[in-house]
Amino acid sequence: MPIQQGTGPGRFNQAKLNWDRLTEGWMGNVIYVIIGFLVAVAINEGLKPMLHTDTPVVAVFSESMVPNLQKGDLIIVEGAGFYNVGEIVIYSAPVYKYPIIHRIIELREGGVITKGDNNASPDPWVTPQSSIHGKTVLRIPLLGWVKVLAYELLGLA
Repeated sequence: MPIQQGTGPGRFNQAKLNWDRLTEGWMGNVIYVIIGFLVAVAINEGLKPMLHTDTPVVAVFSESMVPNLQKGDLIIVEGAGFYNVGEIVIYSAPVYKYPIIHRIIELREGGVITKGDNNASPDPWVTPQSSIHGKTVLRIPLLGWVKVLAYELLGLA
Protein backbone atom coordinates (compact mmCIF):
# COMPACT_ATOMS: atom_id res chain seq x y z
CA MET A 1 0.00 0.00 0.00
CA PRO A 2 1.54 3.35 -1.02
CA ILE A 3 2.21 6.03 1.63
CA GLN A 4 0.22 9.25 1.14
CA GLN A 5 2.22 12.39 0.65
CA GLY A 6 1.82 15.22 3.20
CA THR A 7 0.21 13.33 6.08
CA GLY A 8 1.39 11.82 9.34
CA PRO A 9 3.82 13.03 11.98
CA GLY A 10 6.40 14.25 9.45
CA ARG A 11 4.11 17.07 8.28
CA PHE A 12 3.52 18.19 11.90
CA ASN A 13 7.25 18.17 12.63
CA GLN A 14 7.92 20.28 9.53
CA ALA A 15 5.26 22.81 10.57
CA LYS A 16 6.81 22.99 14.05
CA LEU A 17 10.26 23.58 12.58
CA ASN A 18 8.89 26.35 10.37
CA TRP A 19 7.15 27.97 13.36
CA ASP A 20 10.33 27.75 15.46
CA ARG A 21 12.34 29.45 12.68
CA LEU A 22 9.69 32.16 12.27
CA THR A 23 9.60 32.97 15.99
CA GLU A 24 13.35 33.14 16.64
CA GLY A 25 15.04 36.31 17.85
CA TRP A 26 13.51 39.77 17.96
CA MET A 27 11.05 38.96 15.18
CA GLY A 28 9.65 36.16 17.33
CA ASN A 29 9.05 38.61 20.16
CA VAL A 30 7.13 40.88 17.79
CA ILE A 31 5.04 37.96 16.54
CA TYR A 32 4.20 36.86 20.09
CA VAL A 33 3.21 40.41 21.08
CA ILE A 34 0.91 40.62 18.05
CA ILE A 35 -0.61 37.21 18.86
CA GLY A 36 -1.09 38.25 22.50
CA PHE A 37 -2.80 41.46 21.43
CA LEU A 38 -5.12 39.59 19.04
CA VAL A 39 -6.02 37.03 21.71
CA ALA A 40 -6.77 39.82 24.22
CA VAL A 41 -9.00 41.62 21.70
CA ALA A 42 -10.82 38.37 20.87
CA ILE A 43 -11.42 37.61 24.56
CA ASN A 44 -12.63 41.17 25.20
CA GLU A 45 -15.02 41.04 22.23
CA GLY A 46 -16.28 37.59 23.25
CA LEU A 47 -16.99 38.74 26.80
CA LYS A 48 -19.06 41.77 25.75
CA PRO A 49 -22.29 39.90 25.01
CA MET A 50 -21.75 37.40 27.84
CA LEU A 51 -21.32 40.13 30.49
CA HIS A 52 -23.76 42.63 28.97
CA THR A 53 -21.30 45.52 28.81
CA ASP A 54 -19.17 47.34 26.26
CA THR A 55 -16.17 47.30 28.65
CA PRO A 56 -15.89 43.79 30.12
CA VAL A 57 -12.18 44.02 30.98
CA VAL A 58 -10.66 47.13 32.58
CA ALA A 59 -7.24 47.87 34.06
CA VAL A 60 -6.93 50.05 37.15
CA PHE A 61 -4.80 53.10 36.27
CA SER A 62 -4.82 55.04 39.55
CA GLU A 63 -4.68 54.55 43.29
CA SER A 64 -8.08 56.11 43.98
CA MET A 65 -9.58 52.76 45.05
CA VAL A 66 -6.76 51.59 47.36
CA PRO A 67 -6.91 49.40 49.46
CA ASN A 68 -9.65 47.48 47.60
CA LEU A 69 -8.24 47.88 44.10
CA GLN A 70 -4.59 48.50 43.30
CA LYS A 71 -3.05 50.19 40.29
CA GLY A 72 -2.35 47.40 37.80
CA ASP A 73 -5.27 45.18 38.82
CA LEU A 74 -7.37 43.77 35.99
CA ILE A 75 -11.11 44.07 36.59
CA ILE A 76 -13.87 41.97 35.03
CA VAL A 77 -17.04 44.02 34.62
CA GLU A 78 -20.67 42.89 34.36
CA GLY A 79 -23.45 45.16 33.17
CA ALA A 80 -26.67 45.42 35.16
CA GLY A 81 -29.89 47.38 34.82
CA PHE A 82 -29.65 48.95 38.25
CA TYR A 83 -26.77 49.59 40.66
CA ASN A 84 -26.73 49.84 44.45
CA VAL A 85 -24.85 51.78 47.11
CA GLY A 86 -21.58 50.05 47.92
CA GLU A 87 -20.98 48.56 44.46
CA ILE A 88 -17.78 49.42 42.61
CA VAL A 89 -18.80 50.59 39.15
CA ILE A 90 -17.06 51.55 35.94
CA TYR A 91 -18.54 54.64 34.31
CA SER A 92 -17.88 57.39 31.79
CA ALA A 93 -17.36 60.75 33.46
CA PRO A 94 -18.03 64.04 31.68
CA VAL A 95 -14.50 65.35 32.28
CA TYR A 96 -12.37 62.30 31.38
CA LYS A 97 -11.75 60.44 28.13
CA TYR A 98 -11.40 57.10 29.91
CA PRO A 99 -13.68 55.11 32.26
CA ILE A 100 -13.54 55.73 36.00
CA ILE A 101 -13.67 52.97 38.64
CA HIS A 102 -15.29 54.22 41.86
CA ARG A 103 -17.77 53.10 44.50
CA ILE A 104 -21.41 54.23 44.59
CA ILE A 105 -21.96 56.09 47.87
CA GLU A 106 -25.39 57.58 47.20
CA LEU A 107 -28.38 57.09 44.92
CA ARG A 108 -30.06 60.23 43.60
CA GLU A 109 -32.96 60.90 41.30
CA GLY A 110 -30.68 61.83 38.38
CA GLY A 111 -28.16 59.06 38.94
CA VAL A 112 -25.50 58.10 41.47
CA ILE A 113 -22.78 59.80 43.50
CA THR A 114 -19.45 58.01 43.43
CA LYS A 115 -16.20 58.25 45.35
CA GLY A 116 -12.84 56.59 45.18
CA ASP A 117 -12.17 54.65 48.40
CA ASN A 118 -8.81 56.44 48.72
CA ASN A 119 -10.21 59.91 47.87
CA ALA A 120 -11.07 62.50 50.53
CA SER A 121 -14.31 63.64 48.89
CA PRO A 122 -16.96 62.36 46.48
CA ASP A 123 -16.77 62.98 42.75
CA PRO A 124 -18.20 66.46 41.99
CA TRP A 125 -20.87 65.23 39.58
CA VAL A 126 -23.96 63.04 39.46
CA THR A 127 -23.37 60.06 37.19
CA PRO A 128 -26.47 58.98 35.26
CA GLN A 129 -27.18 55.24 35.40
CA SER A 130 -26.90 55.27 31.59
CA SER A 131 -23.20 56.25 31.89
CA ILE A 132 -22.39 53.19 34.00
CA HIS A 133 -20.76 50.38 32.00
CA GLY A 134 -21.08 47.83 34.79
CA LYS A 135 -19.95 46.71 38.20
CA THR A 136 -16.83 44.92 39.31
CA VAL A 137 -17.33 41.16 39.57
CA LEU A 138 -13.73 39.91 39.60
CA ARG A 139 -10.33 41.37 40.44
CA ILE A 140 -7.18 39.80 39.01
CA PRO A 141 -4.15 41.33 40.76
CA LEU A 142 -1.22 42.61 38.66
CA LEU A 143 -2.48 41.40 35.25
CA GLY A 144 -3.57 44.91 34.27
CA TRP A 145 0.02 46.15 34.40
CA VAL A 146 0.48 45.04 30.79
CA LYS A 147 -2.11 47.59 29.67
CA VAL A 148 -1.05 50.25 32.19
CA LEU A 149 2.60 50.13 31.08
CA ALA A 150 1.69 50.08 27.39
CA TYR A 151 -0.53 53.16 27.81
CA GLU A 152 2.07 54.96 29.91
CA LEU A 153 4.85 54.22 27.39
CA LEU A 154 2.66 55.46 24.54
CA GLY A 155 1.61 58.56 26.51
CA LEU A 156 -2.08 57.57 26.50
CA ALA A 157 -2.52 57.36 30.29
